[in-house]
Formats: sequence, C-alpha cells, structure tokens
Amino acid sequence: MTADTVITQEVSAVGPPNTLPRATQANAPAQGSAAESFFAFGPYRLFPRQRLLLKDGNALPIGNRSLEILILLAERQGEVVGKNELLARVWPGINIEEGGLRVQVVGLRKALGDGIGGARYIKTVAGRGYCLVATTGHFESTGALARGTERGQAQRLPMPLARMVGRDNDVRKVSDLLRTTRFVTVHGPGGVGKTTAAIAVAHDQLASFQGDIHFLDLAKITEPHLLPVALASSFGLTAPSSDPNAAMLEFVRDRRMLLIFDSCEHLIDAAATLIEKILREAPEIRVLATSRETLQADGEHVYRLSGLECPSIEDEQSAERLFSHPALNLFINKVAASGHQFELTESDAQIVAKICRRLDGLALAINLAATRVPTLGLSQIVGSLETNTWLFWQGHRTALPRHQTMAASIDWSYNLLDEDEKAVLHHLSAYRESFTLDAACEAARQVLLTPFDDLLVIDKLVTKSLIEAGEGLARYRLLNSIRSYALERRDTAVSLKEPRRTSWAPLASMSPNK
Repeated sequence: MTADTVITQEVSAVGPPNTLPRATQANAPAQGSAAESFFAFGPYRLFPRQRLLLKDGNALPIGNRSLEILILLAERQGEVVGKNELLARVWPGINIEEGGLRVQVVGLRKALGDGIGGARYIKTVAGRGYCLVATTGHFESTGALARGTERGQAQRLPMPLARMVGRDNDVRKVSDLLRTTRFVTVHGPGGVGKTTAAIAVAHDQLASFQGDIHFLDLAKITEPHLLPVALASSFGLTAPSSDPNAAMLEFVRDRRMLLIFDSCEHLIDAAATLIEKILREAPEIRVLATSRETLQADGEHVYRLSGLECPSIEDEQSAERLFSHPALNLFINKVAASGHQFELTESDAQIVAKICRRLDGLALAINLAATRVPTLGLSQIVGSLETNTWLFWQGHRTALPRHQTMAASIDWSYNLLDEDEKAVLHHLSAYRESFTLDAACEAARQVLLTPFDDLLVIDKLVTKSLIEAGEGLARYRLLNSIRSYALERRDTAVSLKEPRRTSWAPLASMSPNK
C-alpha cells in the first residue's frame, strides 16, 4: 500500500467502544519528501492541518466546530472522548451547555451520512461522550492532494484560518460557480472577509486543480504596469520589461489552473484588462478575484459577500440559539482567544446581538470589538458604537495597514473616490436608516456640479461597496461603519461643494421614503 492510497472499507460498528482497533501506521514517506498526516475512513479522507475533509476525492463542506469534533475523534481513534474534553476543544474558554455540543454532533453525523445504508461513524456512549467507530487509518501523504502538484504550486497559497466562521455556504457556492463559469469576483465592502473566503475556496479546490493554484495579493502592487510582471514572477518566470505579458501567457496557455487576484479595487482597470486577456488566450484557466468594486469585465460573474448573519431585533431566542448565529459565534470565539473568561447570560447574549447588528456582521469590525471586551465590557462597547471612536480601535499589530482599524479599511476605499463621489457619500451620511433611489438622487443633486450625474454617481458608489443595495433594489443604505466614517469626514472636511440648486430642500428635511 502506498502512502497516497485512500482506504475504502465497509463501515460498521466494531464491538464495544473500548475495544475498537487502533489505526495502523502507513509506510513512511520517501526520504526528503514533504509529508502530511491524514486519516482515512470509509470514503473519507481527513487532513487536520489543512482542515480539509474529502469524500471520494471531493471537498465536503463542513462547519468549523463540527470539523474540530471530527479531528479530535479521529486523533483518539476508537476511544471515547468525554463531553467536557470536546467542549473545551471546540469552545475554548467559553462555558457552553451540552446542548450546543449535541447540535454540532447531529450536524456532523448528517454531513457524513451516518446511518444511511447501514454506515456508522460516530457513536454516542451514554453518560460519557462520543467515539469514532469507523475503522480508521492514519497515514502520511506525499501526493499532490496534501501538498500541491509536483510543481509545488499549492505552497504559494496562504494558509486558511484555523476557524473560519459562517462562510462554509459561501465557499461552497463560489466553488460551485467555478465549476460552471470561468471568472468569479467575490465582491463586498472592506472587512467583510473576501480574502478569507477566497483562500478557503482555493484550499477547497486543491483536488480539482491538482494543486495548480496561484494567489496574487494586488494590495502589494502600487502601479498598474507592474501587475503582469508580478503575476509572471508568481509563476517563477522572469518577464522581459518590454513585453511582460508574452512569457506569462505562454506559461498559462495550455494549463488548467486557478488564478486568484486578491484586492483588485485600486488596480481595477489593469486587473480587468489582464484577466480578460488571460481568459481569451488560455481556455482552461479559471479566475477568482476579490474586490470592493466589480471589475465589469467580459465573462465576470459577481458573487456578493455580505456580513455574517446576525439575529434580527425581533428575535427573542435563548442564549444558546442566539450564539448559533455566525456573527455572535465569531464574537465569542474572539473574546475567548483574548484570554478573557466569562459566562454568557441571556442578557449578555442580547447585548452581543446588538453589537453585531450595529457592526453589520463585518468580520473585521466584530474582531476589533471583541478584543475590547476584557477592558471595556459589553455595555461600554455598545456606548462606544454610538460615537465614531470605535473606528480607530486597533487590531493585530501584524495585520495589513488597511486592516488595523476600521477607519484604515474605509480609508482604502474612500481614497479611490473622485470628489463628486466623496461629496455625495458625505451628504448621504445624514440618513440613519435606509432610503429610496429617488431620495438618494435628490440628495446627490444638491452637491453635484452637474446634477444630471446623480444616477451615475449613485451607481458608482454601489459598485464600490459604499452604498448597499437591498433585495429588489427598492431600498439602499450605508453600512453603519461607512456612515460613521462619512460623518467624520464630512464634519472635518476643510471644504465641500456647495449645493448648486438652492431650490432643493435641506437633506435633514427630506424623507428617505420619497
């Protein structure tokens, strides 16, 4: 049996939990090879380090908590793992009732097809915990699946988050789109998690592209003409300055690859042009882009990434149910990671729900707020969100400059706007609630030098993720972070364009429903 062999065996209960067979160790990998441990049971292959579960060679979407449970059960093959140990592993530093664990195990069983066709994978041991009852092998892999192809391309991918919250469905949908269309753009505001989702999609697609996936961070590129040079360099090519496209196009022309262009918004024209050229010249190439602005290039399929799901204001659920919402889940994970020990009450759950709604489910904003809990407490955080000071809360020291504060994140988008777009954004910040297209255009006409450009400017702000369009385009709104930022900019601006039509009523007196 080679190190890459997938074991497929008939799965059934194997005696009492304490007598289940231990895994056998596979042959050691070849000298000097890069090996990764994985578990094989039934049609499944589990790669703990990559946090990847495959079924018959295809990535299986599974929640992070369910995956963590499966990894622990696989590591303790055949042994009963106590409920307290599972709770501590899956919710470190947080007191969660056993009901939360049961919900995750039910979801895990459903994902694995436990009980279908007589297959059994996870057994409940009354009063003790759970165990993996499938006959499981523990192996070392040196093949393309774990480490990329012989070209080593997968090593160029950033590692996925150890715990990605609330994006499994988005990752699955984008992965499905890449099977049917050649060019997908993940589009959304700064801090929503576009890069995180794209990296997860890349790892999900490793098997489909045999590891031939390249990730290019455009945020590190300042000049449009350097984009093809940077892409060629990521392939290990030395592109001549006279025609950097030639060598790059020759390299990709007959390959089946996935190219990921991350953070395209500041090089939007250059990125669109290059991607169109690649797709014309290389028929087997797939492209995944992330951008705050749609590229509006030929063949582009836009996938809108919204904030993490939050409970509605009307939700009066139990704390356990509230924390099943991804935004709240992320918040408590981040609080726990800060080392803060706390017990969540029903009233605390409602406060956290209010915080997450105020932050529009933006992952970056939630992370920044959660790290303030040990020093400020929940109530003070709610109070801070009523001012603009929270925009300047600092994040990780090692984060990219545009991700260190919410203000820096929005700066990145704001600095790409022209003066008309800035003026309209300032003016719309007076709306606390959603507004109609007519109201937005009326507001725009008050500050534009050419009032008939109102629709054009509103459209640009929508495509640049600074105005959010509701379903059916009936209502529009500014995210709370963008509104707070725009208010700050409006109040501190040295000069703004004066209204060109004095006959229009002041914005404060206008109806957002007009």
